[in-house]
Amino acid sequence: MLLSQPTNTAVPALAENAQPVAVCGMRAPTIDQVISLMPGFVYVFDHEMQANVYANRSVGTHLGYRADEIREMGAGLLLRVILPEDIPLVSAHMARISMLEGDAFCTLDYRVLTKEKKVLWLRSVDRVFERDADGCVLRHIGCASDITTKKEAVLRLGELNAGLEAKVVQRTQALADLNAALETRIGERTLQLEKAMGELEEITYTATHDLKVPVNNLCRLGLMLEETAQDMTPEQAEQIAWVNSCAQQLNHKIAALVRVSRIRFDEIPEIQQSDLNDAVANALKTLGPALEKSGAYVSVEIPAGSVVLFCQAELESMVAALVDNAINYAEPARRLRISLCFRQEADGPTLSVADNGTGLSLPAELPKVFGLFKRAHKFPPGDGMALHCAQRRLQRFGGRISATGSRGQGVEFKVTFRKEGTADGAS
Repeated sequence: MLLSQPTNTAVPALAENAQPVAVCGMRAPTIDQVISLMPGFVYVFDHEMQANVYANRSVGTHLGYRADEIREMGAGLLLRVILPEDIPLVSAHMARISMLEGDAFCTLDYRVLTKEKKVLWLRSVDRVFERDADGCVLRHIGCASDITTKKEAVLRLGELNAGLEAKVVQRTQALADLNAALETRIGERTLQLEKAMGELEEITYTATHDLKVPVNNLCRLGLMLEETAQDMTPEQAEQIAWVNSCAQQLNHKIAALVRVSRIRFDEIPEIQQSDLNDAVANALKTLGPALEKSGAYVSVEIPAGSVVLFCQAELESMVAALVDNAINYAEPARRLRISLCFRQEADGPTLSVADNGTGLSLPAELPKVFGLFKRAHKFPPGDGMALHCAQRRLQRFGGRISATGSRGQGVEFKVTFRKEGTADGAS
């Protein structure tokens, strides 16, 4: 510890052990000479005198004082070089040294001020050097090394960490504020969407209910006029037929809107283990007259006990829509063949509905296949709703539908159902 007056006189105990030894014809240096060459501060402090009785030349070299200046400061060296705020640390360190036992040592990091007013960090390592008969400490020996660079790096790192923590706190608060604002905006947007949905439901209800009465009246009027066609001129009869055709188209569109609105706005039916064989059998039974008229050959390869996660009624409706689509787009030049096949695939249980009809130009026509009120074929006429509704039904239950095929070769629709244990799809 840099206390009191440093000297260049060897401590007796050190001098007694410093026996010169000849090595290769050269006289070995004494401990005094070795210590004087050490870069750190080496000192011996006398607890009775409260002063250093030995210090090497590094003290003056590091602190920037000449030897005579250090001698003049004497016991005032402590107050002169140690920063005032670190003096309590040094006093506590001296008390710890007085309590050391055996070969134990203690360390202390503290700051000193050079002659040029530069702050240096020192680390002292002190051990008892001599005790009296009662074991009280008389002198201790220590070595202080300059750790300024390391200490400043540690302090700078601490400042950077503190700054980083402050930035993290600020960023966390900013994110919290952003999340709160986002939640507010989401809430506002949700209310807007709910309002828009309510308005859309009202419009849909008007389109699908209030318009049905006048449209039905128009259709009935057209039929009544057709019954008197023999009393009309050919031009009048043609105009009445055109009015009836438009009325029928409008009636079909309203019916289609009813089906779409039920899928979009009605509550999702309870999902269950639906028997696929029963659904296919009921769908084919419903389409019996159309299948008989088309002369179609239908093959079904569905293992007994095959079930899928779906609503039984909607499953039957979807299968019927796919089979009906095959009937509508049969190729006149050959007998229609429809194949229904079920298998377990990696993506989930899959039902394939394939035909050898007029086919599709895929993938170019894919948007028209499942689009609302869109059709990939001009003939026969239709409302472009069946496949759109089938896709929507699947999406409500977490499934999907895809199509492959080519013009003149037929088409295959693959319906992939939700696997067990997976989440529901969007409604």
